[in-house]
Amino acid sequence: MHRKNYISSLSDISDLRSQKCEIPNLTSEISCHRPIRLALRLASVIIFAASFAVGATKPSDANPDRGASRARAVLAKSLAVEPAVSAQFNYKWNVDNRQFPLLSFFSEHLKPGLDQSLSYPMDQFRFLIFETLDYDDARARYLLPSISGDGKDVHLIEFEPTQTKNNFVSIDEKKLKLIDDGSQKTIRASDGTRYVFVRYPDGEFHCAGIRDAGNNQLNFIYTSNGSMLHGVVDSAGRTITFNYADDEIGSITQTWTANATGVQKTWIVGDQSAAASLPLNYSRAPGFTSFKRVPANAVVQEYTAEMAASDKVLAQVFGGPNAVAAGNGFEPAGLADSYPRYRGDIIGDDGKLRRGHLSYAVHLYGNSSGTGDSPLYIPNGFTMHSTQPSPTDAAVTFYYPKLGNLTDVTLAVFHVADFEIRSEGDRVRIGNIGGMGGSTPLYRHSHIEFYQGNTGLPAADARTRLRIDPAAVFARIMQPEG
Repeated sequence: MHRKNYISSLSDISDLRSQKCEIPNLTSEISCHRPIRLALRLASVIIFAASFAVGATKPSDANPDRGASRARAVLAKSLAVEPAVSAQFNYKWNVDNRQFPLLSFFSEHLKPGLDQSLSYPMDQFRFLIFETLDYDDARARYLLPSISGDGKDVHLIEFEPTQTKNNFVSIDEKKLKLIDDGSQKTIRASDGTRYVFVRYPDGEFHCAGIRDAGNNQLNFIYTSNGSMLHGVVDSAGRTITFNYADDEIGSITQTWTANATGVQKTWIVGDQSAAASLPLNYSRAPGFTSFKRVPANAVVQEYTAEMAASDKVLAQVFGGPNAVAAGNGFEPAGLADSYPRYRGDIIGDDGKLRRGHLSYAVHLYGNSSGTGDSPLYIPNGFTMHSTQPSPTDAAVTFYYPKLGNLTDVTLAVFHVADFEIRSEGDRVRIGNIGGMGGSTPLYRHSHIEFYQGNTGLPAADARTRLRIDPAAVFARIMQPEG
């Protein structure tokens, strides 16, 4: 970037900060903190945006053929050539080309500052994926840090309100639209691409997912409090994992499938002595490494083989062929940080037992990462059922004189999509997972509970007392395959 552009960008940011802080009231004085913070963030981005351009990553006296050869990679057992990287950047998103990794890099060894420069197209801009969507209370505008399409300038996209409630539009010539749905904000580009921002426990709105007009989906995986982006997974199952060292990205690992063969590769970031690992073949693409730990006050400290077998049985009872069940207090490890790993019983500071969300309850997912779809089934044998899903969380109840090992049982299935009653062999299909309340850009699931007696749908505060352990209901009824 030319120094003139650098100074101009800083001047624009300073003007924005001054304009806000001149508003003579306490609320405005407090709200000026966000532009100051944005200014600092953008100033640091300016430096790294230029260094991530192709010209900054190759020495001026480098052999041009060497650069061209590094922009291509021949995958194991494949004659296909990876697409060349963008002319403006030393990386390229391969969203449409699924036989290659999600990101193609110009170099095997990446420069530091990746978290301040990695971006994704958003109309004429490039959205910085590690940045957050901010709100300026004093001016009633949303602010999103970005860089120009050619990577030479930093830009703060501003969204001003329209005459339609909860609708905003960018003040730039090529209009971006923003819809405010409370805890979720959706930006829509002119090409139909949607960017979904969700408020995490850290109070910030992080990008949770991107879906383009071709229905290609990117899901962003964060730590449980949202403070750190740990990875990206697309609708084809390709993954990007950001491996951190001392709160900075030390390497990037990607997995993808080429010619029916799984490939894994790691790129080193910064001045580290370790070389990038060679491509590694594996029979089945692994999920993200779990960064979650079981809390010290958890009643159960370990997910055992017996629990895994029980969860497999539950998946066979209620889900499709690739379904994954969590019915023993632990979420699937592949769910990364969308949820805590352990959601069972804990002992409170007062020494009392506290029930968790998955204490005597089941989550059913379409796959181990929680992003897949699955048909939703229940066993035959019910004599009564609710006529339609409840309006708030799409719950349907079924009464069984005998279910599995127990008698006089009510089965409640929450988040039912496409509700129906259709017999399929020894099971009844009732729809699909991911109904109302059970689907976000990060995951889709259904929630299942069992109650003693013909209870219908109990009040929320009574459900914990009435729940039956799902592992006990189906113990030894089925044996998991393999």
